[in-house]
Amino acid sequence: LLLPRPEVIPFRLTPNMVDALGPSGVDGMYTGALIESMSTLRKNKDTLLSVLEPFLKDPVINLKSSKSSEKYKDSAKDSIAKIEGRLNGVYNLKNPNKKKVKRQDGYSNNEDDHANSTQLSVEGQVQKMIMEATSHENLIQVYIGWMPWI
Repeated sequence: LLLPRPEVIPFRLTPNMVDALGPSGVDGMYTGALIESMSTLRKNKDTLLSVLEPFLKDPVINLKSSKSSEKYKDSAKDSIAKIEGRLNGVYNLKNPNKKKVKRQDGYSNNEDDHANSTQLSVEGQVQKMIMEATSHENLIQVYIGWMPWI
C-alpha cells in the first residue's frame, strides 16, 4: 500500500492525546498496557505470521499478469519480513522522508543503520515507539488531516 504521505510514526500519539492520559502521561498505565500487548504479540508471533502467510500464496493474485503477481509477492514477502523483525524486537521503522528533510539545528540527519537493526527488549521497543510517535520532527511530516499540532 503506497500512501501519498507515507507514515513516519508507529501510531498516533499527538500532544493532545498525551494530555488526555492525565498527569502520568505516557509513563503510567499506557506504557504498561503497551508492554503487555507487545509481550503477548511476541509470545504468539508464530500464530500471527501463519495468519499473514496466505497472502503470499493467494490464488487470486496468480490470475493477474505474472509481472504484477511477482511484484505483489515480493512486496508481501518484504512486509512479512518487516513484521517478523518487529515481533523479534528489531525496530526497523525508517522515516521515508529522511532525505527530503534538511535539519536547521546543526544535527546530522544520517541514522545509523545498525541502530535500526538492533534487537530490543519489549520495554526498549515500547519506549522507542513512544519516542518516535511523540517526536515533533515526525509529527510535522504526517498527513495534515490528523492535525498533529493539537
